[in-house]
Amino acid sequence: MKPDFELTTSRLLFRPYKSADLHALFDAVKTSIPQLSPWLSWCTESYDHDDAYAWINASRNNWQNDISYELAIFDRQSLQFIGAISLNNLSEQLNCAELGYWIKTDSQRQGFATEACKAIAKFAFSTLGLTRLEIVVHTGNLASQRTALACRAQFECTARNKIYTSGCAYNGLVFSLIPSDL
Repeated sequence: MKPDFELTTSRLLFRPYKSADLHALFDAVKTSIPQLSPWLSWCTESYDHDDAYAWINASRNNWQNDISYELAIFDRQSLQFIGAISLNNLSEQLNCAELGYWIKTDSQRQGFATEACKAIAKFAFSTLGLTRLEIVVHTGNLASQRTALACRAQFECTARNKIYTSGCAYNGLVFSLIPSDL
């Protein structure tokens, strides 16, 4: 996929990460640790500029090699960084992917995650030709559960040991989106 890709909605701009996003990504993560760290194992007090730099480089490589699609999310008017969304764990055999997202704390509860999920789902179905997306959520992450339902994703099950992070397995709630859900 081309690195100059952009996707927009009425309020949001999505694009692959650039080196220029380093400080905005770092600041967003650092100010959101209390809200994000229970669900994102990499979001810790020790997160530093080197971690942000490594993530930007890895995500650009993944994007260019069609391994996964991580997009930075910006407010379309102010161009302020507000979070990230990704399609990962792509499966050619099953023609599906997992959809993940996070929004920095001071941009939460404004519908950005729902708007972003709907936009990336349309991209996944129309541009990539996928036929299924899964949203896997920690059982205690009520905000992400509400986002999945607001996107019209269907709750399918509580999958045992679905989430593996930091050497531990956790149950995950599995939601799915198919093209007819949009």
